[in-house]
Parts: sequence; structure tokens; C-alpha cells
Amino acid sequence: MTSAGARSLARWVWFDIPVGTVLPEEFLFRGIVDEVATAVIGPDAALVAGSVAFGVWHWPGSNRSVPVVLVTTAAGALFVLARRRTGTLLAPMALHWAANATGAVAATWWQRRVED
Repeated sequence: MTSAGARSLARWVWFDIPVGTVLPEEFLFRGIVDEVATAVIGPDAALVAGSVAFGVWHWPGSNRSVPVVLVTTAAGALFVLARRRTGTLLAPMALHWAANATGAVAATWWQRRVED
């Protein structure tokens, strides 16, 4: 990987993902949607509704890929449970960042492998 490629990956993993994705999505879905939905429809229904909303949120960015929506729905449920268990947004933020950063590194590795 070139130094420019490494810098680009580092920026993606250490800035773009946490600031552009993790923070806003966790504040929205686990900080607001889950709290409001839990108060209105109860914790079990809120878990399902919020997780599905999180999955559907990823529909446009996934080239309308149903598997991506299903995986992000499952991830959304995991993030909700992490927040509820710990009582903080830090746990789902860490999990969300780890999942996205792993995907970024894997995609970069795969692209480099294919180009070689």
C-alpha cells in the first residue's frame, strides 16, 4: 500500500467512520429512537422497531442490498442491547466503530489484492 493509500485508510478508520458515521448514528438510533420508542411502545417492540429502522437506514447506501440491510438490522439490535446493558452510548459506539473499521480495512485489503 502506498503512503497515500495508508493515509487515506487511516483517515477513513480514525476520522470518517467515528465522526461521520458512528457518532451521528448512535446518537440518533440508540440515544433518541430507542429511548423514545421504549417509552411509547415498550422495550421489546422498541428493540425490533429501532433495529429495523437502523437496517432500512442503510438501504440507499448499500445499493439496495437486502443482505446488508439484514446484517445492519442485526447489528442495530446488538448495539441496542449493548447500550441497555451498559447504560452508556460508549459501548455501542465502540462496537459500531469496530465493525465499520474492520469492514474498511477488509475492503481496502481486498481491493489491493484484486488490483495486484
